[in-house]
Amino acid sequence: MMFKRAIILSILILVLGLAAGTLIGQQTSNKQTTSIEEDRLKILQEDIAKKTEELKKLKSEIEAKIKQQEELKAQLEKSQQENYQRLAKIYEAMPPEEAASRIEKLDEDTAVALLLAIKPRQAGKILANINPEKAAILSKKIVSIKEKSSR
Repeated sequence: MMFKRAIILSILILVLGLAAGTLIGQQTSNKQTTSIEEDRLKILQEDIAKKTEELKKLKSEIEAKIKQQEELKAQLEKSQQENYQRLAKIYEAMPPEEAASRIEKLDEDTAVALLLAIKPRQAGKILANINPEKAAILSKKIVSIKEKSSR
């Protein structure tokens, strides 16, 4: 009887030992799985941080390019305005009839820009010598430009 108890007790200890070993093994396995997942998360976070830095760098480069383009555009507009001013002086020096015949041959946008650059009194004399239909079209464009700039 005692022998049976000893065997049962031994079996019970063996089963409890196995169960404890299994639990410890599972905990170790869970810790390893958690450690692997934490490592993966760290790697992903590092990748995200690198990508964020790259995007910030690209954004800065794009902003610099946009600023450079705006500066070039401003220089071009200034240069065009200076050219119109020079050309306006040439047209102002011409007799109004000659200036009118030349302006009539220009496209409407160029003619309007030129008339706006010419002194108003001289522009009026030139417009008086331009074909009435073309003068009306140019005048409407001048008015619309003046309205837009006054807003």
